[in-house]
Amino acid sequence: MDPLSLAIAGAFAAGMATKAGESTGAVLPALVRCVKERFSGYPEMHESQEQLATALNEEFTRDPGFRQECQNLWNQATGSGAFNSFQGQAKNVVQAQDIHGGLRME
Repeated sequence: MDPLSLAIAGAFAAGMATKAGESTGAVLPALVRCVKERFSGYPEMHESQEQLATALNEEFTRDPGFRQECQNLWNQATGSGAFNSFQGQAKNVVQAQDIHGGLRME
């Protein structure tokens, strides 16, 4: 599965769609709007994170231009060209970028 589709679906599931304007300005709301418009005729696509990720993955394969548009918006919203995606179960999860100094986990 495309990592971008997982990241966007995870953001929707985590409620970023409702808190989109708080820390990301207009970029994340633009991404939310873009995705919602693309799937406006398919309300069932928004029922679960897995369904949305699968739908996005299929749409990215079908329309690389849409994927690039979403990638550009995601990069602007997250402030980088990188994104983290975690699936599974764990007691603790740390996702980081640009750590300066030490990192110790016990």
